[in-house]
Amino acid sequence: MSKSFVFYFILALGLLLVLSGNISKILSSPSSLSNYIFDRNIPQDGIGEIKIHQPEGIELDSQGNLYVNDIEPNSIKKFSKNGSYLLSWGSTGSGNGQFNHPHGNEIDIDGNVYITDQNNARVQKFNSDGKFITKWGTHGTGDGEFLHPHGIAVDSKGYVFVSDRDGANIQKFTSNGTFVTKWGSEGTGDEQFIQPWDVAVDSNDLVYVPDYGNNRIQIFTNNGTFVRTWGTLGTEDGRLN
Repeated sequence: MSKSFVFYFILALGLLLVLSGNISKILSSPSSLSNYIFDRNIPQDGIGEIKIHQPEGIELDSQGNLYVNDIEPNSIKKFSKNGSYLLSWGSTGSGNGQFNHPHGNEIDIDGNVYITDQNNARVQKFNSDGKFITKWGTHGTGDGEFLHPHGIAVDSKGYVFVSDRDGANIQKFTSNGTFVTKWGSEGTGDEQFIQPWDVAVDSNDLVYVPDYGNNRIQIFTNNGTFVRTWGTLGTEDGRLN
């Protein structure tokens, strides 16, 4: 049997599986075209309970479970570490446990799930089974208010950091949503942002912000003191676009 025949047979079989409602992951050995196996089915595009239509944010908990923000049906879906569907929650709206474009998600050391509910201008907190715990935030530019909450991160002490993309700032809260501090304004200088797209915290609780419109990364202490920055527009090593 020729290698070309095997290749086209596998291609046709894969297309048939997709059309029949499954997407299969194919594993191969680089040394042999005939050594292909079909591994396992994974969710495909759709709006059914275990299908993912438009994934926006993903996060893993300490057990390896995967949480996916599915923004088209405005829900959160949870899968085991081997991809098995576990549960989902959420619907379109502005009530507790409802969403209007859930963008960022983060999980703390206790397994609680934090979601930036973008178009409702708030953060919602749930336990690992999707039970609503609390929420905070409203539309505005004051302390604890958001124009466009985008990214979210939790440090080792349980403090929650939210990047307000259109408000050009980072806000810090306790795990229950009490406002602590914020920093940033629109601009190109240190501690200024043009659309801070996300936020992350390292093992030393330093805060990293991808400053999207300025093509750079900025680093801050846990309370917002500027540490350093790197990046500039371009395609060479160390530059960003």
